[in-house]
Amino acid sequence: MHYLSMKVVEKNSHIYAMLNEELKRCRDMIISLRKELSNLPKGSLHTREKRYKGKKYLYHHLKYRQGGKSVSRHVSQKELEDLIQKLQARERYEKEMNSYMARVKYLEKISKLK
Repeated sequence: MHYLSMKVVEKNSHIYAMLNEELKRCRDMIISLRKELSNLPKGSLHTREKRYKGKKYLYHHLKYRQGGKSVSRHVSQKELEDLIQKLQARERYEKEMNSYMARVKYLEKISKLK
């Protein structure tokens, strides 16, 4: 009966080593993702519609926070497609980083059982 109450990590040092290896890999991925995120723009893309002499004009601008203030920067048509791709990449990286952070938290909890 004592066997059933033993913790998994205590049973096998190989499992503990694998958990620590996975923990290190996840932490390395978080560092790598943070580096990638630092090179990508923050904020969200907004479009404003203006009408002038019967024509409709669309103005795109990037909204983000800088130093506690809300900043709105005009985005030209030339840089629009590139900016959209970068913002989508940022969103993907943030989701991936959040999943790695949750995994690290879980692995740390398991590895403390030893």
